Amino acid sequence: MNRYMMLVGRTAGRGAFKGAALIGAFGIIGAAWWWDASLLTAAADENLRLIKIATGALPFDWGSKVESALRIFGADRALLLIEAIAIAKVIMLGIASPFRRRP
Repeated sequence: MNRYMMLVGRTAGRGAFKGAALIGAFGIIGAAWWWDASLLTAAADENLRLIKIATGALPFDWGSKVESALRIFGADRALLLIEAIAIAKVIMLGIASPFRRRP
């Protein structure tokens, strides 16, 4: 097997892992919504609070401008998706860990 085929296989595996994590994240969000929709609202509110804290460190009027831009682009909801993806990856790695080859 040449190096090119190994690179293609490794890239395809990583892409499949990321795709499965994204699908799993939407599953986690859907399950959380089905269980208690206010949980998602509370998580988004906490993400917005973190955004306010981070933008408060910016000088002058930049903080309010950046916060407004992040709200327009839905950064609090995007952070919710990123958190769900991270949870899905941890779950998948936890399941796959016993089956991985160790060098």
